Amino acid sequence: MKPRSCLIIGCGRFGSRAAEEILRSSPLSEITVVDKSTKALRKVRTLLVRTAVGDGRSFLNRSLSDGLSADFIIPAVPFHFVFEFILGRLKALGARRRKVPALAGLPNPIAGKTGDLYTSFADFLCPEDCPEPAGRCSVTGKRRPKPLYEMLRQLQGFLESRVIRSEQLGPGVGGFRLEGLLSLTKEIEERMTSEPSGLILISTACRCHGVTSALSWKR
Repeated sequence: MKPRSCLIIGCGRFGSRAAEEILRSSPLSEITVVDKSTKALRKVRTLLVRTAVGDGRSFLNRSLSDGLSADFIIPAVPFHFVFEFILGRLKALGARRRKVPALAGLPNPIAGKTGDLYTSFADFLCPEDCPEPAGRCSVTGKRRPKPLYEMLRQLQGFLESRVIRSEQLGPGVGGFRLEGLLSLTKEIEERMTSEPSGLILISTACRCHGVTSALSWKR
């Protein structure tokens, strides 16, 4: 079986820990860690990983242009990486950021500074090594009605909702499949070239936590 390949964006506390945990659970994984800071990348200098200095979105775009790829992307940066990647790719076609409107029925919603919406079943700080059990919270033991990524997919109303699911790759480490990101980017690009205007919610979410942004266009 081909080793799993992962691209970790950001090498702060969470990015460096992600590299450690992925290698612990899957030692043959091929990992590349990208960060703007050479100093930050020193955190993983003892690990069997590749490193690159630079902006994560730019690095991913260059890699795709060069024919390189990865199975999973692990965003460890303080912004909604999926949305920023899609926005950057489609800005020339008129893609714009919009503030996420009020959405009913989501757990513990918190508005971000740039108009994003953060939601979570937890109103406490989760343990770093949470195993993300399917049916119950590992801390409280309470049942979840359904995974948060499903709740976001099934949002009702005048807005369309698209969700990239974050899958657990190690204790407390989540990543999404690159193919899902590229497929969603292509879908929205096709919509933008065929429809004069639109507004789509874009979320990244695991079972318990999520971030939602809004993308609009008008020709």
